[in-house]
Order: sequence, then C-alpha cells, then structure tokens
Amino acid sequence: MTVIAVFSAKGAPGATTTALALALAWPLNGGSVLLVDADPAGADLASGYLQGATGPGAGAGAVATARGDLLDAVHGSAVALDATGSRLLLAGPAPFPPTRSGAAPAWSRLRELDSTGGESWTVLVDVGRLPAGVDASLLAAADLVVLVTGSSLRAVAAARPAATVLRTAEPAHSSSPRGWLLVVGERRPYPADEVASSLGLPLLGSLAWDPRAAVVLSDGAPAGRWFARTPLMRSVAAVTGRLRDSAESLLSPLSPLKPDATPLRSSASAANPGTVVGS
Repeated sequence: MTVIAVFSAKGAPGATTTALALALAWPLNGGSVLLVDADPAGADLASGYLQGATGPGAGAGAVATARGDLLDAVHGSAVALDATGSRLLLAGPAPFPPTRSGAAPAWSRLRELDSTGGESWTVLVDVGRLPAGVDASLLAAADLVVLVTGSSLRAVAAARPAATVLRTAEPAHSSSPRGWLLVVGERRPYPADEVASSLGLPLLGSLAWDPRAAVVLSDGAPAGRWFARTPLMRSVAAVTGRLRDSAESLLSPLSPLKPDATPLRSSASAANPGTVVGS
C-alpha cells in the first residue's frame, strides 16, 4: 500500500486538480485507487469535477471517524471517479484535516485498507494548501509527500516554507526521498530543475500548462477521447510512473536510489549554487 499526500503553497497551482489527475492516471493493475479530499477548505472535487453529483453520506469523514470495518465505510461513502469502479473519491471537507496538529493517528487508519479485502490500494490525499507554521505530523501517515508549485518567483517564494518542512522531516538515512517537488507550467518563466534546486527538493517532474484540460478536472467540463491525449494528461502519466518507482524504492529500503529519481539541476545553478531561483 502507498499513501501519497499532495499539497501546495499560497498562490500555487491547485493541489486538488493535481491529485485528481494522478488518481485518474494511476495504473490499477488489479488494485484500487482512493482519492481523499482532505483540504480544510474542502469540497472542491465534489462541486467541481463531480458537479455536485455526490450521494448522501459521501465524505472523507469515513476515514477519520469509522468505528467498524474501514473497507465497508469507504465503499459506503465513496463516489466512483470513472467507469472502472476502482477509482474512488472520499469527498471533503474532512472533519480532521491532516494538517492539524495531532491528526496523524486518524489518517494512519488508511493503512487498514490493505489488511481487509485482499486487494492492493493506492491512497492519494489532497491536503490543499499547507498552512504557515504547520507541523510535519502528516509525514508520519504518508509514504510520499508531493509539493506542487508554479515556476514564477512569487510561486517559489511562497513554496519555500513548505519546502523547509519537507526537508527537515526527511529521514536521515533513507534510500529514497519521501518529499518531492512537482512543478506546474515549466518555464513560466523558470525551468523546473532550477526551481527544484532553489527549494532544495528532489524534482518529481513537471506538468504541462494546459488550461483546456485543467478545466475538465477543476470544473467538470465535458471531456471526450481527446482528454487522455492532452499535454496535461501525458505529463501526468510520466509523473505517475516516477511516483510508483519512488514508492517501490521506499518500500525496499536496501535498494539503491534509481538514477532517474535524483534531483535535477540546471547547468547554471550547478555551476553557481548562489544564483538560484527566488533566493
């Protein structure tokens, strides 16, 4: 089982849209994908992508408050994201946002899914924007944490405190990093590798700036067969592959870090570390 938390900083592109794109692109391979809307602001997925089409009782509260079998609670409260029935959403808002101090034990219950039903689960948690001064307790319940940011100076400056939280929470001798940076809209205006170098985080990859495809995810705009071939969804597929590689490496602590999962740096930044974006 893999639990992946996705969040952004103030002024950054949406963590919610990114988490939804990852859930839709994640290979099932006989398992299930659960997307949890744990954004304290909440309900963007229900009112946006699903356009309000959530059943009674649907909500992320099933994770934090279920007293009986968690699998039953999930299937009783989740909404299918597509026709497979294996990509599910627990809509927000969550009663115990995972960024709240001390909330990690409630969210660690997600791991019970792998011990029931005999199927493999990938859980994506949309955390929303990371509040200033938040502690790193969410990392105790997540295998991987993805910080979403843009490539402008303003976006990099806003992401810097969150990047510091991820760096300080990183285990000292991990064979693979848990905290990753995902850049939306590379070269608007700075390259993704330069942004990652400035923030001191390993680069997961970049997502294409693609407003036409993004509005399908954010607002439930009509999508045809063209949607899977858009620049956004093609870039999401590449990022999903790297996340899966990272999860496999993390779950096999004796395996070496894969070369394609190392931080990328631009030649200019590598030659002169003092001239990085937004410093």
